Amino acid sequence: MNTIESEEIIPGTEVMKDHDGIHFIHARNAAHGPVLLPTPSEHSHDPLNWNKFWKISTIISQGMFVLISVATNLSIAPLTPIYVAEWNKSLSQIALLTGACVIALGYANFIIVPAADIFGRRPITLLCGGICIAANIWSALATSYESFLGARIVAGLGAAANESIMTMVVADIFFLHERGAYVGAYFWCYFMGLFVGPIISGNIAAHVSWRWFFWACTIAQSTNIILMSTLLPETRRPREMQYNPPLPSDALNRTVIEVEKASASQIETTSPDEIVLSDEYLGRGRPRLTQFNPFQPLDHGAARTVLRHILTPVHLFFYPIVFWAAMSMGAAANALLAVNLTQSQALAAPPYNWTPGDVGFANFALVVGGFIGLAVAGPWSDWVIMLATKKNNGLREPEMRLIAMYPFIAAALVGLVVIGVGYDRHWPWEVIIVFGFGLVGVQVVSIPTIAITYAIDCYTPVSGQIMVIATVCKNTFGFGMTYYYNDWAASVGFTPPLLMIMALTVGFSLVGTVLLPYFGKSLRRFTRTSKVHSF
Repeated sequence: MNTIESEEIIPGTEVMKDHDGIHFIHARNAAHGPVLLPTPSEHSHDPLNWNKFWKISTIISQGMFVLISVATNLSIAPLTPIYVAEWNKSLSQIALLTGACVIALGYANFIIVPAADIFGRRPITLLCGGICIAANIWSALATSYESFLGARIVAGLGAAANESIMTMVVADIFFLHERGAYVGAYFWCYFMGLFVGPIISGNIAAHVSWRWFFWACTIAQSTNIILMSTLLPETRRPREMQYNPPLPSDALNRTVIEVEKASASQIETTSPDEIVLSDEYLGRGRPRLTQFNPFQPLDHGAARTVLRHILTPVHLFFYPIVFWAAMSMGAAANALLAVNLTQSQALAAPPYNWTPGDVGFANFALVVGGFIGLAVAGPWSDWVIMLATKKNNGLREPEMRLIAMYPFIAAALVGLVVIGVGYDRHWPWEVIIVFGFGLVGVQVVSIPTIAITYAIDCYTPVSGQIMVIATVCKNTFGFGMTYYYNDWAASVGFTPPLLMIMALTVGFSLVGTVLLPYFGKSLRRFTRTSKVHSF
């Protein structure tokens, strides 16, 4: 008995090769290309069938929204001394400006994700972009701490779309074997905003005014709204474009399968024993004009179950796989927040005595690390799981991806130790910035990419809701950090706070990579009948 026949096919487990008369559409319509899951339909306007130009332009416009909104809202750390002096507030009160934005970013997704399911990805993204522009103008004009704090909360509400919608778009338009790379692109855009934002904000404040940072962001976000209006079609797949092929365990004969697929694809026979299913629109489709409308048809099914959509992230929180992915992403992301919160406090003090502009430039090391993480994490994890799938006779288990996380766990451990100990012992800035910041930049893109891709592989229909709970966990903890982190570092030094976040990052990641390869499929089996698979 071969592997596929002897293994149980449950949600998350995918058959990645033709078997026992069951035929799938393959990449490039080639018999030996990767199996395409989800299966594209016979519609030329199906987002899975779009040509490369429209897929890439959609991702670029979404990615630019993520990068700009993150750079605007989470990059005021280098301006801390300026705000302390201007409003006569404490470090904790200034840190609250980031914390309030962070908490709004997280919890607004309880509304944004159901809204994107009901009204469409495009309308909600454009609406949130408009809110970001209004908040930027308010921030630039604010004349008091309280007014600026209000602007920061509104900015978080608008920017919340960057926390979830792009991963939904990735699941809409890309196939399973491509998912790791494009989820990696999302996290790269997100964290690149965190990396370059402080560089820009610090230097604009040093050479012009901190208010001009928000005017520049207003211009950038307005330009991006125009870009999204023309290059971001609706990616939500209507039900008539969704096709679920039978699995070998269904015991259907070849004739039935061929008849069912004949209407959707051409059947090409290269030999009497070899049948290749061909999708004539694969890679040649394009959006129809209605997919660019500012208002999209309502998903009445999602609207009727809106309460279920809102509560599903809470339900998912108690799924061990989703909980682990959320904690791993949250710890890795807050490692970057720890660096952002402490960089001015450490580098503006003796023996470094750096200006806000100099502190901003230190984030170039994070940028370089982020580029390395982007180039390696997604493609590396996709390669690892594809290799394991071939060794497993074409049966793909999501847990096969997890082994790819080990190099990035090591990067988190070394990078955060170097920063914390280096600050306290006044190591040369080159060691702290180039080595410590660089490794943090690598891990902050890579660990969330692999962890969230794994969770999405297990529960694909609720990719947006997975990002909601991951974002809420990340941002709630980050909000708490803004209250105590700087005071803790001032009282006992930088080593304990940074080693604490290192222990969380390494600990959560290691628990999953050690245990889930053995118990992950059993956990998925327990939830196989869950309603989350019917979204």
